[in-house]
Amino acid sequence: MGLLQDVRFAVRLLIKDRWFTAVAAVALALGIGVNATVFTFVNAVLIRGLPFDDPDRIMSIGERNMARGQDFGISWLDFRDLRDAQKSFAGVAAFNGTTMNVSDEGRAPERYAGPYISGNAFKLIGQRTVLGRDFLPEDDQPGATPVVILGGGIWKTRYGSDRSIIGRTVRINDVPTTVVGVMPEGMKFPFNADLWLPLSNMPNLAAQKRNQRSVQLFGRLTEGVTRERAQSELKAIAARLEHDFPDTNKDISLTVMTFNERVNGGPIRLVFLSLMGAVAFVLLIACANVANLLLARSAARAREVGVRVSLGATRWRIVRQLLVESVLLASLSGALGFGLAVFGVRWFDAVTQDVGKPYWIRFTMDGRVFAFFAAVCLLTGIIFGLAPALHISKTDINEVLKEGGRAGGGGIRARRWTGALIVAELTLTIVLLAGAGFMMRSFLTLYRLDFGFETSHLLTMALQLPDRKYPTPEQRAAFYQRLDERLGALPTIRGGTVASNPPMMGGAALRLTIEGRPPPTGELPPQVTRLAVGPRYFDTLGVRLVRGRAFADTDGTAGHDVGIVNQRFVSMYFPNEDPVGHRIKLVSDVATGTEPTWMSIVGVSPTVRQRNFQDPDPDPVVYVPYRAMPTPFMTLIVRAPGDPSTMTPALREEVRALDPDLPLFGIRTMDEMLAQARWPFRVFGSMFAIFATIALLLSAVGLYAITAYSVTQRTQEIGVRMALGAQQPQVWWLVIRRSFAQLVLGLLLGMAGAFGVGRLLRSLLVQTSPNDPLTLVSIAVLFTLVSIAACFWPARRATRLDPVRALRYE
Repeated sequence: MGLLQDVRFAVRLLIKDRWFTAVAAVALALGIGVNATVFTFVNAVLIRGLPFDDPDRIMSIGERNMARGQDFGISWLDFRDLRDAQKSFAGVAAFNGTTMNVSDEGRAPERYAGPYISGNAFKLIGQRTVLGRDFLPEDDQPGATPVVILGGGIWKTRYGSDRSIIGRTVRINDVPTTVVGVMPEGMKFPFNADLWLPLSNMPNLAAQKRNQRSVQLFGRLTEGVTRERAQSELKAIAARLEHDFPDTNKDISLTVMTFNERVNGGPIRLVFLSLMGAVAFVLLIACANVANLLLARSAARAREVGVRVSLGATRWRIVRQLLVESVLLASLSGALGFGLAVFGVRWFDAVTQDVGKPYWIRFTMDGRVFAFFAAVCLLTGIIFGLAPALHISKTDINEVLKEGGRAGGGGIRARRWTGALIVAELTLTIVLLAGAGFMMRSFLTLYRLDFGFETSHLLTMALQLPDRKYPTPEQRAAFYQRLDERLGALPTIRGGTVASNPPMMGGAALRLTIEGRPPPTGELPPQVTRLAVGPRYFDTLGVRLVRGRAFADTDGTAGHDVGIVNQRFVSMYFPNEDPVGHRIKLVSDVATGTEPTWMSIVGVSPTVRQRNFQDPDPDPVVYVPYRAMPTPFMTLIVRAPGDPSTMTPALREEVRALDPDLPLFGIRTMDEMLAQARWPFRVFGSMFAIFATIALLLSAVGLYAITAYSVTQRTQEIGVRMALGAQQPQVWWLVIRRSFAQLVLGLLLGMAGAFGVGRLLRSLLVQTSPNDPLTLVSIAVLFTLVSIAACFWPARRATRLDPVRALRYE
């Protein structure tokens, strides 16, 4: 019954002090709302896991070069040895993620994501088809009749949910393939797959070498086996493989982690945990703000508490009453914060729809989020209410009940609490400002980055020639030559070409050997990026060769092995000489079965960034004619006179004229491609900036409120000093000196924390030092100006007090 009375009294008090309730509720709602929002993201990305039974027992297995610290997939041969030797898993399965051309009668060819996957994969994860059957063991044997399982999405959109699809033959990569099953709509394991083929169908699988680490591996732990035990067994297996195959497996270890950790680990995990830390700081700042407001209000309630104590109320009874008020205020704030969280979740879900996140990540609120939300509301009420409650419960009733007594509201104890809370607010605010500053500086750096060419009016799209129809390099080169000729003759475009990769999208990393310059003994040759391009590549990008000549029609054929290098390559390997005429050789780390040939450098191009935008220096690139390296996968790059997206139908027709079963996919303008690369820095940087802005506003409001309250409490003292001759500067300093000391202490502690934040975010920054002086100085200046502005108005009011009225103030 006593608790119910406390609740009723708290409701009446909150209604009575409407302005206090409104200010405190808004501050807490911001803190609670952003915490619920970000925890929804963390829950979806890092906690919830795969949508299968016991997702934490589905493990991803990879290989790591311990000497270099590099993680990669597993070779087909290592997979077979591991599969036969391991005892910790109920089963292991491999997959190779790729995309596939799908064509059949009466429908346009399209490209779909579709991994080659072990026949036992769906049994391991516990996934059944909704139509037809799963793969059989015989489906995953070399030479088996090609079969495919369709995803629910492709079944619905391409085949109109036709149940007679089972048993029908479709052409996948130009291979007649029988449909044997359909998965539920939304099931896209492992990575947004639209269809699945048995791993045995993977081209050239049986011929792969042990150092061709082309498959990913996962397994389900046997009941009762821990992750640590599985890791120990895999370590022993890796040691045996290293002993038996030292040429390919030296320093190679096997690693195990949950599938979700493998996909969403590293930078992704760091970003979301950093966001969680940021919003926790926002909540602590909001709590400190409200706690200070409660401490300030304690003066007005000192007489009330004194009367209660004199009537027999215990200290615990007083604390309980005050905590009930705090928790009730937190609950009201939680209701407002929940609305903010719903808005934030919907916004983030909208901006991440097309960024390629794993299919199982859905930003929705579930029971775990609601439990977190309730816990945050409860703990928030306790956190901001406990210190003021303990303070006011120690009220000296003898002093407070005296005529005009004001004990309980001031005193050294209250000032210490207030000062500590203000310093904590300011410190946390600077740390948040530093995180936001580093992230936004990275985004601005990336946005202003010179890529070496004009990105506007460029359209990119990809195609992949099926191995069955184009099995030899000569056939692929002939197709690209015909396509290149058709692009050159197209009157509606300014330029068109083919390339193995568009700018900023990487390329083959190969070891460089320069004729006459063998690498030092025991050292690996340096790596450069190789790109296969058409003869009009540089014209299409709008760049002119700095030296030498462009590719001729005969380049890339037998006896005409040539290359063009960029200026970055020249500055690294030919800093004081003309590279034209020198010969180089590019060698893969993976055995290919063919001996690389020497090529002559015939030209030097401007530096166009191909990869590694986080490095201030672009990568060295060697361009070769596509005839020398006609890979099955190729990108079309077209420069249009106007909107490049309008060129898509015409380009489809040009490709269809050469091969009606060949789809174009990945159709994007270059600006869209760059926006895709920038979006994490834009979105997450904006989120950090929003949280830091909230923190800065809360701290400024808190500093203003405490300074204004101090002026109110010291009105008589200020009046006496002014009556005795104190001038405005002296009154000014009297008011702000305590706030100034808190500001300096908060600035020092906050800047120390800012250095820590910079080191924490180091791996996420683009060409930005974690100790970037411009960022640190900027946030220090911004913080100082806002804090001074927050103290200015109360101090100004103090200097304008009428001494006569001040002396009469009660």
